Amino acid sequence: EVTTLRTERGAPASGSHRAPPGAPERPATMSGPPARAPPPPPPKAYPGGADSSPAAAGGEDEEGGSTFKAAPKVGMSELLQKDADDESLRKYKEQLLGEAAKGGGAVGDPNDPRRVVITEMRVNFEDRPGGDIVYALNTKQDVENLKNKPFVLKEKCMYRLQISFRVQHEIVSGLKFTNKVYKAGIRVAKEEEMLGSYAPQAEPYMITVPRRTWEEAPSGWLARGGFKAESSFSDDDGVTHLAYAYAFELKTDWK
Repeated sequence: EVTTLRTERGAPASGSHRAPPGAPERPATMSGPPARAPPPPPPKAYPGGADSSPAAAGGEDEEGGSTFKAAPKVGMSELLQKDADDESLRKYKEQLLGEAAKGGGAVGDPNDPRRVVITEMRVNFEDRPGGDIVYALNTKQDVENLKNKPFVLKEKCMYRLQISFRVQHEIVSGLKFTNKVYKAGIRVAKEEEMLGSYAPQAEPYMITVPRRTWEEAPSGWLARGGFKAESSFSDDDGVTHLAYAYAFELKTDWK
C-alpha cells in the first residue's frame, strides 16, 4: 500500500557550554543519540497519487469537525436579477458567466437534472507507441461501461489523466475531484484536487491529474496486476455531483 511518510526533525541537541574566565565550570551537556536517517521516499503512485490518509494504514478516514461555513448558495436566476440596473455589474456578470448570463441561466437539457456531466476520459502518455487512450463518454451507458474496459500501464511509464466535463443549470462552487485506487479490494492510492467554481456552459471544461507534471507508474512483481478506481466530483457542501469507476492493469509491456 502506498503511504506517504513524513518525518519531523526536532531542535538540535545543545552542545557543551564553556564558562567565562573566572567563573565556575559548568558540567557539559551531553548530546542526545544521533538522529536516525529519514526513511526512503515512498514508491511512485498508481493513478490517483500517494495516499497519506489514515485509511491508507488500515484505519478509517478521520472526519474532524470544521468551523468553516460556506456562503449560502445563490441560484443563476437570482444572481442575474440582482442589481439589474447596474450596467457595469451586468457586463461583469456576462464576462464571468458567459453564455449562461446571455441565456438567462438556462444551459443544459431541462430533462437532465445533473449539474456536472463527464464527457471524456483520456489517459495521456509521454511515450506510448499508440498515443493516448481515449474514452468518449457521451451517454450514461458509456460511463457505466467504463469500468469494464481496462487500459494498460507499462511499468515506469509517464502518464496522467485528463477529464472533460460540462456544468449545466447552476453554478457549482468549490468543486473537488477525488480519485481512489484499489487492488484486491484494498485502497492503495488516493488523490484530492481542488478545482474551484464553474459556471454553466455548453463547452466542456478540462482538467489534468496531476495538473503540472507527469505521474510515473510503479514497477516490480508486487505492483503488477489489475486495479479498480473510483472518481468523483463533489462541492464544498459535500454534495457528490458525479461518480464513476474505471479499471486498469499494470504490466511489463503495453499489451
